[in-house]
Amino acid sequence: MDRFDPRGRVNRALLVGVSEYEFTRPEHRHGVPSPLPAVAHNLSLLAAALERGGVLGPGGVTVARSPALGEFRKALRAAVDDAEGLLLLYFAGHGAVPSAGDELWLQMRDAEVVRGGTAGFEGAAPFTNVLRILADSAAERIVVVLDCCNAGNAARVWEAVERPDLRRRVSVLMGVQANHRIDAGAGGTPTPFTARLVDLLTEGVEGEGDEIPFLALAEALRVYMSAHHRTERGEPWEPQCRTENPAVDVLLAVRPGATAPAGSEGGPLPGGAAGGPVSMPPEHPHADG
Repeated sequence: MDRFDPRGRVNRALLVGVSEYEFTRPEHRHGVPSPLPAVAHNLSLLAAALERGGVLGPGGVTVARSPALGEFRKALRAAVDDAEGLLLLYFAGHGAVPSAGDELWLQMRDAEVVRGGTAGFEGAAPFTNVLRILADSAAERIVVVLDCCNAGNAARVWEAVERPDLRRRVSVLMGVQANHRIDAGAGGTPTPFTARLVDLLTEGVEGEGDEIPFLALAEALRVYMSAHHRTERGEPWEPQCRTENPAVDVLLAVRPGATAPAGSEGGPLPGGAAGGPVSMPPEHPHADG
């Protein structure tokens, strides 16, 4: 199997976490179910893990905390424009699906669920449109990680993409199978899926040595989560992944302390970007969560 090693290229990660919502039930009948305080912990932990991993150099990680829909789109387009090697998009927040289950809506800070309306979901990004924006990137490989209820519904959207070249570039890791709601966990800790994701990025994946590739990471997450957690239906919690066949794996990180190859992105980025993640301040449906 081919494996893409993005070290030495201009790589970017956009980490989007929506922990606070303007409209929540029961105060707003069109609001999302609740705020998600656990998501606030995800961002700092994941940003640190990715930076330690040696693939994303200083300034290569952008954190968007509880953005409104317009702010999300602006941040996504900036990452799309900058990336040349690996582009990683991570989303944690509420994910909603329509009755047909043929779309996944990523709900931003200003999300509302308008039952009976034409759009259905206001203040939310349909995954179809997210893929369209990602398609504009010159990045060689694109990885999307979704930690939300109904994340597995993104698989159908990915499978419906008519451009084989885009499907071959884009790999999707979905935190749970389709049409399943999940527990976000206690507010003082990260969400269960992202907590395990960070552990694996830091400690490595069994059998992979110092390198942490996408496919092995996805399988390790599936095995662990299905053995230790249940969805709100009481069924095993099974993360899913989609990548084109034949698969091209992607190196996401190297265990801290491992020797990086000469010319890797561990050094300064072109233009002298400062170290540390860049934070961007926030300027009839049947299921959400």
